[in-house]
Amino acid sequence: MKSNLIIIVILLLIAGTNLSAQNNLSVAVTGLVPDKGNVILGLYNRNIGFLDDGFEIANVKVKVTGDSIAYTFKCLPDGEYAVAVYQDENGNGKCDCNMIGFPTEGFGFSKNYRPKFSAPKFDEVKIAVSQSVKTTIALIQK
Repeated sequence: MKSNLIIIVILLLIAGTNLSAQNNLSVAVTGLVPDKGNVILGLYNRNIGFLDDGFEIANVKVKVTGDSIAYTFKCLPDGEYAVAVYQDENGNGKCDCNMIGFPTEGFGFSKNYRPKFSAPKFDEVKIAVSQSVKTTIALIQK
């Protein structure tokens, strides 16, 4: 009886580890100024705080070698995610902007959203992730 209970507990623990799917979101970023600075990728999973510092669920810096980079966000639960990216050409740790607030360094968003008058809303750039997904973001250059 005691050994049967142990086996049942072990089986439940094993089954429980598979209940929440873990997925990968692979992001290719193209259109970079070659071999200059870093690419900063921010991953968001909700509308509240979207594009605000400190609200990313992951923030990654990748050195630019060539005119494109690739990065994979791993072990993501099923959900909706948005990616914001910019090339920090001068290495100052921020996306530089002109006097009216438009970025002067290459930037982009998931779904290759092209802003017209303002930054996108989360719902405009979110990607449903319920399995491993690949996406490409072509940078918008100054």
